[in-house]
Amino acid sequence: MALPQHQSIQMALRNLSALWLMALLVSWLAAPQTARAEDARLRASIKEDRFITYTPRSFSVTGGRITPATHTGIKEDLAILRPNFEGVITYSSTNGVEKVVEVAEKLHYRSVIMGIWDPSSATEVNNVIQAFRQYPQIVIAVVVGNEGIFTKRYTMGRVQQTMQRLKKEVPALAMATSEPFHLYFSPELSSFFRSHDLLMPNIHPVFENWFKPEEPEGGVAMVLNVTEKFKAEYTLPLLIKETGIPSGEGAKGYSPARQARFWTELDRRFPVSQLQSFAYFEAFDAPWKPALMATEFPGDHANESHWGIFTAAGTAKEVVRHLSPRPATNSR
Repeated sequence: MALPQHQSIQMALRNLSALWLMALLVSWLAAPQTARAEDARLRASIKEDRFITYTPRSFSVTGGRITPATHTGIKEDLAILRPNFEGVITYSSTNGVEKVVEVAEKLHYRSVIMGIWDPSSATEVNNVIQAFRQYPQIVIAVVVGNEGIFTKRYTMGRVQQTMQRLKKEVPALAMATSEPFHLYFSPELSSFFRSHDLLMPNIHPVFENWFKPEEPEGGVAMVLNVTEKFKAEYTLPLLIKETGIPSGEGAKGYSPARQARFWTELDRRFPVSQLQSFAYFEAFDAPWKPALMATEFPGDHANESHWGIFTAAGTAKEVVRHLSPRPATNSR
C-alpha cells in the first residue's frame, strides 16, 4: 500500500537525516585516526631511524655567491651516508637542495625532514609542498628556519605565517622550527614552540664557556641534562637537530678522536625512544663556512669547517667506525 505523500516526504527526510548524521560521524571518527596515524609515523621514525643533518658538498656560498647543489653530487653524498643513516635533515629547499628527496627515495632512505632556510621564500615553500605530495612516504616533516629568530634574520610571526600556509596546503606534514635550546625555555616563546608538531633544537656544548675539548664527555652530560629539561617542560617529540663537537685540529684542542668520543658516549647514554632522539651534526666538512660566518659574527670560526663526520672529500672520520650499519631497505 502506498504511503500518503506527506508521510513519504517525512520518511525521506528521516532517512536523509540519518545518512547525514552517519556521514558526519564517519568523518568525525576518521579525522582523529588520521592524526594518530601521522603522529605514530613521526614517532616511529624518531625511534627507529638514525638521522644526519646534511648540506650537499656541491653546494657552497662564497663571497655572497651561491653555487647550487647538483643532482650528481647529491647522489654521491647520499650513497656515502646511506650505510649508516636512514634519515636526512636538510637546511633549505632551493638552489638544488630540493633534489635531496628524490635521490633519497631512490637510495632507500626512510625519512627526510626538509629545511626551509628563508621562511619568506615562496620558492622554498612551494618546493616543500611539491616534494611532500610526490614523496609522502619519506617526507615526514619540515623545519621552517634555522636560528633565524635568534639571529634576527626573520621574526616568529614570519615562521608562523609560513607554517599556516603549509598546514593549509599539506595538513599531514609535521612542522617545527629550529633555534638554540635556551630560547625554548623563554616564557614569551613557549606557546610558539608548543604549537608545533615536534621540537628540533640545537644544543651546542662547545659554545659554553666551561666546555673543554679534551673532555667531550662533559658536553654529553650537558645534552642529557638539557634533554631532561625539555621532557619536564614539553610533551612534544624531541629530535635534537644539532649537537656534537668539530674535529678540527689545532690550538683549540679539537681532534677526530675527541669528536668520536663525544658521539660514542652520546650514543651509549642517550635513551632513544618515540619521544626523543638526536641527529648527527653534520654529514660533511664545509670549508666555505668560516668566511660566511665571519660576515655575521666577529671572531675566529676556523672550526666551522670541521663539524662533519666525513671530510669534504667524502672520507669517513673516526666517528663513523663506531657506527653500526643500518638496514638497506626503506620498508618499516
